Amino acid sequence: MKSNFELLMHAGTFQISNRLDGSGSISFAPTFTLSPTVHVTLAKQESQAVPLPWEEIEKPAHAMRAIFMVPFARDGNFLGRQDIINTVSETFRESHLVALFGLGGIGKSQIAIEYCYLFRDAHPSAQIFWVYGADPLHFEQGYQEIARKARIPGWDDQKTDKLKLVQEWLQEENVTDWLMVKDNADDASMFYGTRPSESYRIQNNSKSFARFLPQCPHGRVLITTRDRRLGERLSYRQGIIQITPLSAEDSKDLLRSKISEENWSENDALKLVEYLSSLPLAITQAAAFISENSVTVSEYFETLVNHGSNLKELLSEHLEDPRRDWNSENSVIKTWKLSFEQISKESPRAAEVLSLLAVLDYHGAPRSLLRKADETETGFRTALGVLQAFSLITATRGQSAICKIHRLVAISTQKWLEVRGTLQYWQYQGLDTLSRTFPGPGQQNFREFTNMLALMPHTQLILGYQFSSTAELLMCAKLLISTALFDLSSAKYPQAFEKCERSLNIRESLLGSDHPETLESAQSLGEALLHRGELRAAKTMLQRAIVGREKALGPRNVDTLESLSDMTITLLELNDLESAEKTGQRALEGREQVLGLDHPDYLVSLNIMAILHQLKGDYECALEVTERVLRDREKLLGYECPDTLMTLNNLARLKYQMGDLDSANQMLDKVLAGEEMLLASNGYDIQVSLSNKAAVLVAQERFLDAEGILRNVIRMRESALGPLHPSTLFSIEALANVLEKIGSLEAAASLHKRIINVGNGGQWLAEVGALIRAGLLFD
Repeated sequence: MKSNFELLMHAGTFQISNRLDGSGSISFAPTFTLSPTVHVTLAKQESQAVPLPWEEIEKPAHAMRAIFMVPFARDGNFLGRQDIINTVSETFRESHLVALFGLGGIGKSQIAIEYCYLFRDAHPSAQIFWVYGADPLHFEQGYQEIARKARIPGWDDQKTDKLKLVQEWLQEENVTDWLMVKDNADDASMFYGTRPSESYRIQNNSKSFARFLPQCPHGRVLITTRDRRLGERLSYRQGIIQITPLSAEDSKDLLRSKISEENWSENDALKLVEYLSSLPLAITQAAAFISENSVTVSEYFETLVNHGSNLKELLSEHLEDPRRDWNSENSVIKTWKLSFEQISKESPRAAEVLSLLAVLDYHGAPRSLLRKADETETGFRTALGVLQAFSLITATRGQSAICKIHRLVAISTQKWLEVRGTLQYWQYQGLDTLSRTFPGPGQQNFREFTNMLALMPHTQLILGYQFSSTAELLMCAKLLISTALFDLSSAKYPQAFEKCERSLNIRESLLGSDHPETLESAQSLGEALLHRGELRAAKTMLQRAIVGREKALGPRNVDTLESLSDMTITLLELNDLESAEKTGQRALEGREQVLGLDHPDYLVSLNIMAILHQLKGDYECALEVTERVLRDREKLLGYECPDTLMTLNNLARLKYQMGDLDSANQMLDKVLAGEEMLLASNGYDIQVSLSNKAAVLVAQERFLDAEGILRNVIRMRESALGPLHPSTLFSIEALANVLEKIGSLEAAASLHKRIINVGNGGQWLAEVGALIRAGLLFD
């Protein structure tokens, strides 16, 4: 009978009401619920004031022994956190309310448990109470239990407000020192009057639970919360302490304390706790899985790293932990699910931001990517503030501000979205946002380089998701082209080629071969082939773009003229100067008529004609046109612009050809300084400019300086193009010639042999573009 009643009481379905009358006897009328619709009330009985069969009645408060209501055993392996414990003690000297805030599973409750035991050791006569603060029902039950344990007068009166009763009793001067823990106080609406009280939901519309936190000199309240803002309010912004992940060493020791020696691996343990971001709950969860499934640390870590799809499942594993409240979820994902749902209820906009962040790269997303076009700054900052308060994201400030999400939070959010059936929707939102945000053809310039660089990790992740609808696939095709053009500017030619090819295949299958968007992909693929040095394939693809665009858009359309311009460059590379002149003249005249003499694209065509004159050996004409382009670009674009520096490089090369080595050298120094500041460190333009610098140094007989530069160029080209690419071999041959001049004949012979062995006996030289050989740059 006793055990059955205990179970009913623990479940909240059985209550005993005791009333002391004047004679000291006890009258009680137990009422319990057998089902939602059946209630049983036992007949009222009279009895002497004797202890119940399973409970000894405590003495009144003024004479009672110390109460210790912490429902968890002490952890004999509690590790680290001594700095936090010390900070809590120091803060209590200034404030009677202290709040620990941090991510769910970070160890706030475990710190509170340890502090309770330490407090009891230091204050044996103190009263120590534990109240679960996640919802009104358990909050009120906690106060009822304090009243019952302490036998506060009125504790057994059903009409007495137990919250007020306990608060006033604790504030009385004759009550001994006490410590109260409010665990999992996460719901601001409950503490500040917008969530109904369970026992007062009929009499009052709402109840502010914050006003029942006792305040007095001889008492202390320790609060644990996920919401920093709530912690600040409850502690009057005087006693807020952030709980961060464990140190690497403490994380490793925590893992070691929970698994057997036979499953241990020191190196993999350090890797594992780092992979789990030193989050105590994740580490404890991993240890439980390792122990229960008889796997080693190494095997568990390998599963996480090599089988990433299993990570969500492993983080969802339920953990039996007697030191976590029975109302709390005992897995990382389920623990954070409570935070996600709380945020969804409190701030739907914050939940939207979190959902979008979860499908992007967790290392950091630009704020501009997350903010809606019509959203106010205040509204957006408020949404971010909610996520920061729950320790789910961090946000930097300034022009290039980014928002970072914890990697495990991102994975858990994805699982939450998956369960809600909205993961694919948010993946689509990520794709839509990036396809609109990332600059496309004709929009990219060096001023956008930093912004595009920041977006690239997100595009890579988004383009890895599975999309199936026509609209989604066309967005993918658009984003592929945009990112491919950025890859070209960063000398990532294989990646650019693969993206252009994917985009062309998508658009060709969905839109047909002659659609303008399909032709845009063909044009971009031609550019990628040109940069890879596959000149004949580039010519074929660009010819397709020209024919298709002339038919679909007209011969004077700016896109058609772009294709003509790129075809001219390809023909120059192939050293087909006669065809290049005809095509280049068509592009120049068309841009003059459509765009005007002061348009940047007209100057692109004029620069190409200057290159043509230089390749033909007409240096005086080339000098006149190149200097004109340089003046106009400095006026229109400024000196610190890649196009201006490109023109200055070509002018320096022309000065070198004309024998003015000092002028060429000075110009190239300016070019390289500008390129290093504005462009990718191993880009095509820098490779060409460095090669020209080496050529000038050789002409000045500064061979050792030239050797160092050429070795640097070879490293760049091997990385960007590969060791067997004709441009790489061209630089190797130049280095071999320098080594011969300084007497390193054996090293030079070795390089010549390498070129012959891998370069088809010298046939590779015919595949080197004429512009590479001439050291000239094109737009």
